[in-house]
Amino acid sequence: MIAGFGPALVDVINVIDEYPERGGHAIVKESFKLPGGAAANVIFGLASFGVKTKFYSPIGKDEEAKIFRESMERVGVILKLWEVEGKTGIVEVFVDRSGERTFFVHPNASSHLDVEIDDEEFFDLDYVYLDPYPSEKSLDFHLDVAKKAKKFKIEVILNPGYPYASMGLRKLKELLKYVDVLILSESELKLLGERVFDYCSTVVVTLGKKGAEAYSNGVWFFEKALEVTPVDTTGAGDAFAAGFLYGRILGLDVKKCLKLGNFVASYNIQHYGARSFPPKRMVDEFIRAIS
Repeated sequence: MIAGFGPALVDVINVIDEYPERGGHAIVKESFKLPGGAAANVIFGLASFGVKTKFYSPIGKDEEAKIFRESMERVGVILKLWEVEGKTGIVEVFVDRSGERTFFVHPNASSHLDVEIDDEEFFDLDYVYLDPYPSEKSLDFHLDVAKKAKKFKIEVILNPGYPYASMGLRKLKELLKYVDVLILSESELKLLGERVFDYCSTVVVTLGKKGAEAYSNGVWFFEKALEVTPVDTTGAGDAFAAGFLYGRILGLDVKKCLKLGNFVASYNIQHYGARSFPPKRMVDEFIRAIS
């Protein structure tokens, strides 16, 4: 079983033709709400592939909370949510005609981390997946989770995103000591520097339309991306992570995990929203094709 520790969010996706200059304006052609949150997207994807999953986050008491809960429950995620007064976290997403997206985050309830995860929550876990909460307490919260996970010999996976990568290696290295698999973008790697390779046995770097690479146990691997026309790149990295980790959970080698991550991401970006995952039958057919 894998547990995700990250924010429960709802994305408000706004479709535009192109981004205006600063001080200009753009017409929103379409707008809609979809459940989101990076770690939640990964856990949702893995659950849709048949993996046993749990998810931990604060959440509000509003209609957006209902949208988030129903989406996760539909694929069988065990929810470990603590309710706080007020609104659920919202991300305003603007997507242009090329599929490029820009985020504006309203943390709301997702910043409330005044809880401690008890040891018994780790008894049935094999993996934990960490993604930053929009809170000043996020790093300390994740450090506590990672320490407890290692006490129970659980594999720790971290996607630092911009919030952690922008802190720099000096602030993040204490958490990295407990991380087995680090999944980050090329731009995030530049922020942290190549010394991150000294901390984690497997480092996976997403390269956008070029594909993805991994450094695992002293060996480099690379797999090019599938050529598709993107509609919305929201959640592309999360989709990649879900595909990569599904392969890892199944015991596939690193190259096949990269191929699977690229496949899931390529499917995702051809649709609006972060949770456009291919059905399990398609994923399993792809695995058979590369085996």
